[in-house]
Amino acid sequence: MAVELGIRRGRRGRKRNLLGTLRDIFFRADLRAQVWLAIGRALIRRRRPHVALRLYRRATALDPHSVRFWRHHAAAAVRSGNLEEASLCYRTIARLDGQNPRAHARVAASYDLLGASGAALKACRGALKRFPDAACLHRQLGQILLNTGSVDSALRALERAAELSPRHCDTYYFVGLALRRAGRVKDAREALRRALSLRPDDPKLYYALGLCCTPGEERETAGLLLAGLAAEQAVADLAPPQWTSPVR
Repeated sequence: MAVELGIRRGRRGRKRNLLGTLRDIFFRADLRAQVWLAIGRALIRRRRPHVALRLYRRATALDPHSVRFWRHHAAAAVRSGNLEEASLCYRTIARLDGQNPRAHARVAASYDLLGASGAALKACRGALKRFPDAACLHRQLGQILLNTGSVDSALRALERAAELSPRHCDTYYFVGLALRRAGRVKDAREALRRALSLRPDDPKLYYALGLCCTPGEERETAGLLLAGLAAEQAVADLAPPQWTSPVR
């Protein structure tokens, strides 16, 4: 990082190098963008996404061809509730990183978050024509179809995603949700147990499994585990942020 390098040089008494490094930061747009990115990441860790978003806007304006900057911009927009801005960021990423199927999956996901299921399906199916073996696209298609109530089509897409990526936890989670909606509760439990074996510390998996259990089975155990995990999260949420002064 240019700032850290400048500080280290200054501590060593190399004032000319310090001034040169700081001058580079102000006159080189790519270095200024990295400064905004670093501060923005610190703000995200301190739960200040709205402030971080303003800095990421500066970073992407200074270096509009950096996929990394756009990804941080999009994530901050989602955390801030600016879903339209996040969707724009993901579409930009897909243009810059067109050979990455995950970029196209995120475009479809952003449309789905906006409630534009038609655009989401169109984006996802269009990307699948280019990347027919991309598990992330089949998984995203399954999620969109599940949200629209097309359970059977969603299951086909999610099962294809599981074939292509057999160790992805979220795939089995959504398979479990789809099977439960289809009335196949026993199969749903098996899918959710598979998801738990891959990610045993995820509260939503225990909750989903609890919903699939009949009284006297695993509902009590799932409820206790969920309560314990929720309590741990509540304690973490009560921790005060360390960032005390606003960044403008």
